[in-house]
Amino acid sequence: MKIIHRTILKELVLALLVSLPVLNFILMMEKILKLSRFLSSVGAGPKEFFLIILYTQPELLLVTIPLGFLFSVLYTYGRMSADNELLVLRGSGMSFRQIIAPVALLGAACIILGFFVSFRLGPDGKRVLRTEVSRIIRERAAYAIEPGVFNSFISGTVIYAEGGSGRALKGIFIYDHRKKNQPVVIYASQGRIAPSGEEDAVSFDLKNGLIHMISDDRLTEIFFGNYHLVLPILGGEQTRQLAELTPCELMREARAMQGSDRVSRYIEFYKRFTYPLFTFAMIFFAPVLSLYSGKRARLGGLAIGTVVFTVYYMMLTYAEKLTAAGELDPVIGGWLPFVIITAASLYAFRVAEKK
Repeated sequence: MKIIHRTILKELVLALLVSLPVLNFILMMEKILKLSRFLSSVGAGPKEFFLIILYTQPELLLVTIPLGFLFSVLYTYGRMSADNELLVLRGSGMSFRQIIAPVALLGAACIILGFFVSFRLGPDGKRVLRTEVSRIIRERAAYAIEPGVFNSFISGTVIYAEGGSGRALKGIFIYDHRKKNQPVVIYASQGRIAPSGEEDAVSFDLKNGLIHMISDDRLTEIFFGNYHLVLPILGGEQTRQLAELTPCELMREARAMQGSDRVSRYIEFYKRFTYPLFTFAMIFFAPVLSLYSGKRARLGGLAIGTVVFTVYYMMLTYAEKLTAAGELDPVIGGWLPFVIITAASLYAFRVAEKK
């Protein structure tokens, strides 16, 4: 590799390493606020907060790796363009294709890393996150239920207790709306949080109460003396997030399902490919865009990169909506945005190479 290529590659890698944590932090800001409220409600400490923040990073990397690569190229080549270094290199006889050789090398590494995150690290991180959140809620459920306050730390439920302390509660109301068409309301004069034999559930031993079950236009009432209630912490297996599944699992489930569930899994399956492959399109597009970042190379590159990724994300979202509505085949809806951005990238690259 030429000395100039090594120098450019070092600057690209440095810019990428700086941009990744910054982008991850920006995307984490909203989640950090939600996590702070959630963890404080269950009395979790700094260690649990740090672990949950750590376990959310793999999922974010699926987006921040291609976006960070785009920003690093725009920053590096935008600066070179503003300092007329690209003009000097072209004048010395180097073609545009030779000048962007470091971009192709770093892009190939980012694509491989992106597929590793998409296929293995992301799903594993999501499953570990689910397990950790379940453990925190299960161990600290007694501290999370505050008498006189509506508590919703268990997914799909609202719990209210008139009084009590620790694991013993009085005047317990539980509203279970995990099944949208069949909400359940439970009242018990007293009860306690019981040890659960399930890893992802919280159990209650309720006494002297009433269960209201609503289904369509029917209301069912059941009186009980003792009732053992098990509530899945994160909604149960039927609502397991798609991000936890590997592409092979997504395809296997999609083939076994029908309707909207089948389509949603196909959409998620194709996203596992198109997000990492966005880097491939940017190998050709980002150096061209850097030529138009202007004299303010840093701010100009940031603005251009944000616009490009926003447009691509809007195309992905629009294609997903059309696919979910049945207007597009899942294959077309999954790949069309990538095909459009890649075609535009190759065309822009050919035009820049001929100049």
